[in-house]
Amino acid sequence: MSFTVLNPATETAVLRIPFAPEDFAYCQALSEALLKDPQSRDYPDLIALGFWLRQANLKPLLAQYQQTDFFRHPLGLVFHSAPANVDSLFVYSGILSLLCGNQNVIRLSSRSGGSTAILIDKLRYLASEFPAQNARFQLIQCSYDSPQLTALIAEVDSRVLWGSDQAIQAQRQLVMPAHARELSFGHKFSLCLLDAEALLKADETQFQQLLQLFYRDQLTFSQQGCSSAKAVLWLGDTAQVQQAQLRFWPAFTGLVAQKQPLNASEQYQALANAQQLIMSSETQLTLTQQQTISRIKVTQLEPIFTQQHQGCGLFLELPLTDLQLLNPMLTQAHQTLTVWGVDAMQLKNWLSSVHTGLDRVMPVGQALSFSPDWDGVNLIEQFSRKVVCLL
Repeated sequence: MSFTVLNPATETAVLRIPFAPEDFAYCQALSEALLKDPQSRDYPDLIALGFWLRQANLKPLLAQYQQTDFFRHPLGLVFHSAPANVDSLFVYSGILSLLCGNQNVIRLSSRSGGSTAILIDKLRYLASEFPAQNARFQLIQCSYDSPQLTALIAEVDSRVLWGSDQAIQAQRQLVMPAHARELSFGHKFSLCLLDAEALLKADETQFQQLLQLFYRDQLTFSQQGCSSAKAVLWLGDTAQVQQAQLRFWPAFTGLVAQKQPLNASEQYQALANAQQLIMSSETQLTLTQQQTISRIKVTQLEPIFTQQHQGCGLFLELPLTDLQLLNPMLTQAHQTLTVWGVDAMQLKNWLSSVHTGLDRVMPVGQALSFSPDWDGVNLIEQFSRKVVCLL
């Protein structure tokens, strides 16, 4: 693959002060371009991105970083390697770095889908109105062994690697300067915790809302997002869990049947993957299939599940009588825990004992919400330099 710049710059990139008004204006313009385009309605990730990019969201989100007793400066040149599973994810880290004043070069996967094409179109459209921002937000496509990419990495001040563990290790073969920072966001496995008793007591309005929020988290990207849950944890005694499952899954599969988010290929992939996990497991497992949703009841989170689960409507189910039982199963790969119905104090007391795994704990429905804190890393702090003056 040749080295291709998808939105060529018309002027030289110049670093800016962090949180410059004109950079916020660029974000607002991109937001409006996305939200006004009828094509965006076919891509929930673009609608979510459009709302996130609004100045009304970004300014309050970043206000705390502008009230400091030190000088905040950009790092310089930041390279981002975007993942293929969630097309729009590159914009979030790229925009935060842009708002920190940096020059950004973003490598897009050749496997990027339809929403990426719309994003490229909007960025090209804004290039003439915002040439300075366009020069600092360059999109490229190339192979890992491209000489131009090698030369680029040799000059960066930071690189951000998204993707599989194998893809990240491959990209680390490209040498960058000794002073450069590296952030890596590799393979992750997320969980959803539901309180069985609370679900059984929920009225119909609360229950229907839970179904919609669970659907948003898991199937917006066909369960491919790193923060979409691939395992559902049921908290309660055996009878409560069984009754809660009988209420939840038929209603959820009915909702999925209405929305039809999974195509035939994805459904086949989920079934094949389920058989693979069952054969690879250390224990005897049983597969339950309801329409397009597949479920496997498990007694523990085995490493093979984290490594080989491929989403597409396949859920592991783990009943828990006590949250402490989960602790020895958690690893560095476990990222987001979405929660519904669990007592807040009980949850916080348990989280104080979790020393490995879980970078984010969010309400069900907020798994895909992006913030400056991601995978235990604050992106604003990583995309900027602190200059302390003690005079």
